[in-house]
Amino acid sequence: MSSVSTSMLVAAATVQRTRAHVEAEDAAIARACLAQCGGAGSALLWLVDHAFGRLVLAWLERVLLPGLRAHYAWRKRRIAQWARQACADGAAQVVLLGAGYDGLGCMLARRHPGLRVFELDREASIAIKRRALQALCLHPTGLYLRATDLARADPLAALRSGGDFDPKLPTLCIAEGVLMYLSQAQASALLSALARDLARPTVVATAMDLRAGRPGFHREHAWVRRWLARRGEPFLWGCGRPELTAALSACGLQLQALADPADPVDPDPSPGEWLFLARRPDA
Repeated sequence: MSSVSTSMLVAAATVQRTRAHVEAEDAAIARACLAQCGGAGSALLWLVDHAFGRLVLAWLERVLLPGLRAHYAWRKRRIAQWARQACADGAAQVVLLGAGYDGLGCMLARRHPGLRVFELDREASIAIKRRALQALCLHPTGLYLRATDLARADPLAALRSGGDFDPKLPTLCIAEGVLMYLSQAQASALLSALARDLARPTVVATAMDLRAGRPGFHREHAWVRRWLARRGEPFLWGCGRPELTAALSACGLQLQALADPADPVDPDPSPGEWLFLARRPDA
């Protein structure tokens, strides 16, 4: 990988969060993935490992999208809480759509030996993740890495291809930072497939809010949109809060919980992305 991707930026932010033991393992996986990302990954690691580099990253964040790294941490804390609760409530499978370089799947597989965890992402990202886990000697028996393009392929077909996935089992599906890169039709088709083809689905996902009629963070600089477009990762779909419930309902899902960006105790440091939990009404 010759240039920086959004997955790499999320991984770099994760490397800086090592206060707790679970975060330390998550950061180790993110670091190992960046080490497999060529020159761009090495450059990001240098920046996060050196005081001057961290100052540069902090300045860029203040100018371009204030609070972004803290937003990633805020988002991941809530997803991890919901995932742990879903496992406690009887989820037998977890599917991470667009898993990137995150360590949540590995953590869940290690903590719950009977759980089946499936990570889906593009072939290049899966190859990097596989090499990183091998370098760390992390081989949870219940973790499966599957290559697929969520914008072009049916994720359930990729899951069924290995024979280990059972659509009849209670399944937690996590789509963190995925839906905004799909068109409205693609996002709706993905959510509809999860609701239709899984017997007892729980869906945790993020969707961009609308800013001046376009999907984006509330405080992002115009350059962010141009950079994403050059990277081939433009935000394509978003919706306002009033429309989110209706959009999920049209896909056969019912909104169960929404992370409050204005939480007085722990507000979202960079608002503009909805984090929600949904289920099929009859599941």
